[in-house]
Amino acid sequence: MRMTHSLLAATIVAGTAFLFAAAPTGDDHKHDTATIGHAAPAFTLTGADGKTYNLSDYKGKTVVLEWFCSTCPVSGGGANSYWGDGSASKTVNGMKAADSNAVYLVIDSTKDGHSGMTTADEGKASTEIISKAGQSVPVLMDPSGKVGREYGAKTTPHIFIIDGTGNVVYIGAPTGDDGKVNYIVDAVTAVKAGKPVNPSKTKNRGCGVKYASQKAEKSAA
Repeated sequence: MRMTHSLLAATIVAGTAFLFAAAPTGDDHKHDTATIGHAAPAFTLTGADGKTYNLSDYKGKTVVLEWFCSTCPVSGGGANSYWGDGSASKTVNGMKAADSNAVYLVIDSTKDGHSGMTTADEGKASTEIISKAGQSVPVLMDPSGKVGREYGAKTTPHIFIIDGTGNVVYIGAPTGDDGKVNYIVDAVTAVKAGKPVNPSKTKNRGCGVKYASQKAEKSAA
């Protein structure tokens, strides 16, 4: 009986030790979505231009990611949209003025077939909207929605800013409701100066990202 109790106690202690040793802590914790102060989810995506884009290619640089959809009246090319009214172009120019090495990337997680458009159609439409605004920002296609889900992108637009160390420093809207405050330019300016980004999180607004089903994402993986 004593041997049985001793064996049971040893098993419990060993099991407890294993649980504590296996539990991830600190920076080793893998977040389900992008989190302020932690490493941004890595990705490799094909652009509408046919080129391959890796987040790791921009190590050491500040990277701005904007979730986008060509048919969204808030982020798309409509007269009063973020890209249609000149706000986005002003932001890109302001970002470059604050840090000439900063990178702006648009990610389109719109599912294939949305509004009768193929992924190629969506990529072409998105590129045309950005080109019309006077910018040459790359459009990265994520039709399976894998990258969008990993970041937790919910709307178009939805902004995620990553510093040169690869950590997320800002999540939210591109500008304030009145358009007078530009959160992106302010964040890039702060990072360039080695200062904390404040605010680091704001309320995003826009159209919901038109994700493909989880089944479609798995089949595309």
